[in-house]
Amino acid sequence: MHVNRRELLASAAMSASAAAALAAPDFSAVRRDFPRARTAAYFDNASCHPLSVHTAAALHRYVDWATNEVGDPWWPSWTNPRSEAKNLFAKLINAKPNEIAFARSTIEAESNLLNGMDIQSSGGNVVTNDLHYTAAIHNYKMRQQAGLDVRVVKHRDWQIDMRDMERAVNNKTRLIAVALVSNVNGYLQPIKQISELAHAHGAYVYADIIQCAGAIPIDVKAMGIDFAACSTYKWLMGCKGFGFVYMREDLQIKVVKPTHDHGGVQYNYAPWTMRPDPNREEIIAGHGDGPARYEVSYPAYEGAICALESLKYIHRLGVNNIRAHARSLTDRLHKELPALGCPSITPKDNESPIVAFAVKDPKKVMEDMKKADVWVAMRFGNKMRIAPSVYNSHQDVDRLLAALA
Repeated sequence: MHVNRRELLASAAMSASAAAALAAPDFSAVRRDFPRARTAAYFDNASCHPLSVHTAAALHRYVDWATNEVGDPWWPSWTNPRSEAKNLFAKLINAKPNEIAFARSTIEAESNLLNGMDIQSSGGNVVTNDLHYTAAIHNYKMRQQAGLDVRVVKHRDWQIDMRDMERAVNNKTRLIAVALVSNVNGYLQPIKQISELAHAHGAYVYADIIQCAGAIPIDVKAMGIDFAACSTYKWLMGCKGFGFVYMREDLQIKVVKPTHDHGGVQYNYAPWTMRPDPNREEIIAGHGDGPARYEVSYPAYEGAICALESLKYIHRLGVNNIRAHARSLTDRLHKELPALGCPSITPKDNESPIVAFAVKDPKKVMEDMKKADVWVAMRFGNKMRIAPSVYNSHQDVDRLLAALA
């Protein structure tokens, strides 16, 4: 089963991005914001998205400060852009700012969630499927070897059949973990049905949203997602080493314990303080409030700066407009690549900007692409993944088709 256009828009209709109803921008002008588009037909955004000139300028300003003016007044100024980045990400997925924490990577965030839930000691199980990210599957396999009951549902023709998920879930299931959009073929999982299945059994839903945040409308409330995470270097157009975690407000502390207990200490004795308080402990430990308790040390400054600028940019364009632009390109690829002998492994009306096709001679295809300066990804043997973004054009598609022909 896959999610089609109507189902996606229905599930995300109340998201802040979807509700914005911004006028469609001039995507030829958007193209000029990405220098990468001048040098290549770059379709590998599902691996790493290039920076816009606006985000690069913000990063250069930070580098200039770190090179020439490091010190005050940067530190007092740091908290505002950090908070604003959280607020903009919360708005993007229809969450509250107090449900968002910073993370260093998507996989680390998912791992910390598992540690905080401590599912194994309760005798519970985790259900996932083989269209989840392979690094996440590796994490679950290692935990399985340590005794965690992990159930991996296999895809059917590159889609997930809900009947298979239903057979894997029982009343001991504590978490269903999926990639909302698969990095393999862009498949958008039937998340609303998955969340209803999980909640009917007293379980929760984690969604890896790295391959869709910023590219499609996401409403975590309407979709029934309890936890989510993503890095910013893909469709959020930021840099590596920085990301976001969404954790439903009522599940913080109660269901997921902080595993690093981010905070600080105060020394209540001489010579650390002039006036020790005899009624308090000598070393007083404090911790962050709300989602900050799930953060591991300070987030990367440059990551937050890039995220802030790119999130502003995404909100200006409007996620619905971003999605519509990519759809015009992926619809064409769905139509023309099979005629060139490359069958699709992505459902035709699937709602993501990632499409994948099986090719007969992957080595030759990649050689031809390189000669034409067309960038795609080849995964799992002969699966060619194409992931257009805001700066790609039909001229880029022409170039790709010519290289294949």
